[in-house]
Amino acid sequence: MKNLRRALGMAFRYKWSLVCSTICAFLVAILWGANIGGVLPIIEIVFKGNSLHTMVDESIERSEKTVADAKLAVKEARISLASGGDAEKCLREINLKEAVIRDERVSLERTRRYGPWVKKYTPAESFPTLIMVFGVLFLGTVLRCFFLAINMYLVTRVGQRTVLDIQDHVFRNTLRMEVSELDDVNGTGDLISRIRGETATISRAITTLFGKTLREPLKMAACIGGAAFVNWRLLILSLIVVPIAGFFMLTIARLTKRAHRRAVEDSALLLNRLFQAVSYSRLVKAFNMEKQEHARFSDTATDVYRKQMKISLFNALGRSNSEILGVAIISMSAIAGAYLVLNGATHIGGLRLASSQMTPSEIMVFFAFLIGVADPLRKMGDVYNQIQSGAVSADRVFPLFDQVPNVRDPLTPVKLDPEQASVEFRDIRFAYDPGTDVLKSVNVDVPNGSSLAIVGANGCGKSTLINLLLRFFDPGEGSVRIGEHDITDYRVRDVRQSIGYVTQQTMLFNDTIANNIRYGCPDATIQQVMVAARQAHAHEFIAELPDGYDTSVGEHGGKLSGGQRQRLALARAILKNAPILVLDEATSQIDPESERLIHRSLADFTTNRTTLMITHRLSTLDLADRILVMNEGQVVDCGTHAELMLRCRSYQRLRASQFEEAA
Repeated sequence: MKNLRRALGMAFRYKWSLVCSTICAFLVAILWGANIGGVLPIIEIVFKGNSLHTMVDESIERSEKTVADAKLAVKEARISLASGGDAEKCLREINLKEAVIRDERVSLERTRRYGPWVKKYTPAESFPTLIMVFGVLFLGTVLRCFFLAINMYLVTRVGQRTVLDIQDHVFRNTLRMEVSELDDVNGTGDLISRIRGETATISRAITTLFGKTLREPLKMAACIGGAAFVNWRLLILSLIVVPIAGFFMLTIARLTKRAHRRAVEDSALLLNRLFQAVSYSRLVKAFNMEKQEHARFSDTATDVYRKQMKISLFNALGRSNSEILGVAIISMSAIAGAYLVLNGATHIGGLRLASSQMTPSEIMVFFAFLIGVADPLRKMGDVYNQIQSGAVSADRVFPLFDQVPNVRDPLTPVKLDPEQASVEFRDIRFAYDPGTDVLKSVNVDVPNGSSLAIVGANGCGKSTLINLLLRFFDPGEGSVRIGEHDITDYRVRDVRQSIGYVTQQTMLFNDTIANNIRYGCPDATIQQVMVAARQAHAHEFIAELPDGYDTSVGEHGGKLSGGQRQRLALARAILKNAPILVLDEATSQIDPESERLIHRSLADFTTNRTTLMITHRLSTLDLADRILVMNEGQVVDCGTHAELMLRCRSYQRLRASQFEEAA
């Protein structure tokens, strides 16, 4: 519940909406009770032919008679006590009748105070009075619906705005999370489920808390107040079953929370399975795995179904508990009230339940108020379960809300000078998992404006060096430097702004070609985009597309070939024009002719630009001033191609294997 309280705290940012909705809820409750209270004059008018005038007169007359009878009874009891009668019985009678006198005097004073106003502003005849009463009831209903609509609108606004704030913060925080932290999340589907699905549940909980949880109890309070005004003693008797129902409600709610937590986790797993199967649909089809993927999806969906059915069962039990409570309250009051009216009594078994004899009209109004309690009680049946669901969702969302990225900006960042773009890796040690070093005391120096190719077997740590340069991770030991400073002295944004990055796995958004090229440079003109595309030798195939640069590339660039996607990624890096260029197997999927043209462009583009290239292709090595050879997380040698061919056996073996593959 702690995280749900935090969400409610965020909702109080919109305090004026909450204040206005609360006022509307009070007005709805008052009008709800007032409409039910209209039963009394209708009964008196329809069944007795009275008007409000005669009701006032009869009330005064009845109270005066009750007071007179009670005074006479007190006098007789005192005489009996003085003449030696049963002292206990006489004193009990005196106390009872004196209490009746006090109650009736209060009622009489109230009627005499407001009676003249009733007679002044209401008709004296029955039928016009009936029309007026129904007119007032209709107007009250219209006003109640009006205030209810405002209340529901404002409460929904608070819930949606609060969740929008949570989603915005969580998504912004997710974008700030580094690669290692995102890897700790249980899949993309789980992350999407938390950002979208769980926040929607929090919204429903907030709307319920500030809506039903406030509005319906106020309606119940108005009806209970009306019933207490008619006969508070009978009301207390009717409510003795409430603690029992409350115990069952709390028990059901605890079971619901446990079931909801499990259902939410399985739902996230289901979304993750769906996301992966759709994203890798080509792989699924290529390996004939449709049946297996469907089986996995079906098994997970069945688990979700079972847990949702369990939640539905608990919700039904909660609703039934509320319904039974309402019927029990009405049944208790009906039995006791009927006894009082039919026997003209004020006591049941020595227990005083009325100050004076109740009339059929009063008991019917009392029942009407209790029935008026039943509707809010029914609507409150699943409120606690919804709140528990919101608490579970809040517990899943707020860890993302609170997560602080491991890679952070320094308190006093140094300004990065793009003219000083040398790169140095100094005594680097790094491990993804504790105890298993991927890089071991690596030292690399790339002077400003020079180019370095990094070669080595798979898993030797080449890409890890690039990840450290981009601050996807920070090294366990040592430092990465750009210019004269450690990159931790710069803002993360400035470091990444100074690097153009092209990966082997080309990443394209489901957007137009132009927008994918200008990604990272949103203010670039179409002319600048076209210049970059020409340098990457992408303009030729783009011009042949039906919509040219406005052509959508599809999900993950699925409408383009691998080589076309890589050329767009190169164009994106060229347009960024950063002082440092990182190429991670950037030409691995390009045909030989396109590769030759691109290399010609890269030869010009990398001139006087600090460039790091991870590659296995012989032609790409020609672009580098020096070649760094790595093996098992260590630097084996570094030098020119000629130097390495003379002295480095690891490099010789790599070259030999590449020639064999080329053959």
